Amino acid sequence: MLMDFQNTIGRASDVIPNVDSNFEQACLWIMTEAFKQMKREKRYDLTWKETCFSACLVGCMQKIRHEKDIRLRIDPESHLYRKEMLNCTEDPDTAPRIDIKISGGWVREDVYYGIEGKVLVENNWRTRNASYLRRRYITTGIDNFVNGRYSDKMDIGCMVGYVVQGSASEIASKINTSLIRDGRNKENIILHVIDGSSDCYLSKHMRTTDHKEIELRHVFLTFV
Repeated sequence: MLMDFQNTIGRASDVIPNVDSNFEQACLWIMTEAFKQMKREKRYDLTWKETCFSACLVGCMQKIRHEKDIRLRIDPESHLYRKEMLNCTEDPDTAPRIDIKISGGWVREDVYYGIEGKVLVENNWRTRNASYLRRRYITTGIDNFVNGRYSDKMDIGCMVGYVVQGSASEIASKINTSLIRDGRNKENIILHVIDGSSDCYLSKHMRTTDHKEIELRHVFLTFV
């Protein structure tokens, strides 16, 4: 029975996970195309919370995936269970959740391209506090990659900023100011343009769990 099942759907060991720069470029392309669709169809509200932006972005990404017949799995709000949780020795309710998890045709749960989204403003706007949101971008975004809560086996990942007020470049500069103030000069985000979007940056960090260098893309999606 098991052999018949393996012959029908294949063996996990036959599929080699490959989250490399080419895979990353595919993820970034489909994300930026989804953003363009949201803007073009006016499928957003500047007052949305970040989960609404992420959910709508995922919906557009999945639509493009189907239309273009791209072999990607795009999951929203994914729980990242550690081995201890799956062994029932740690509370699974404490598992981190990443906004968007993208994987290819493999079945390794720990191999994926992770994307975390945050709402950002340049200046205080309505109920949104600019300084608080920038700090949150670092502490519950960047730092969740650095401390291994997100993408703990991957050396690449992505932060997305949903800009609902102000300039993306000014926001990026202010994020760097916060990092420098914290003594993290080497972790500054540096302009690094990708196809389809000019407001893109790159930062390098040392992951605290295994002391490996990781790279994070920062893609600012401006809705104003």
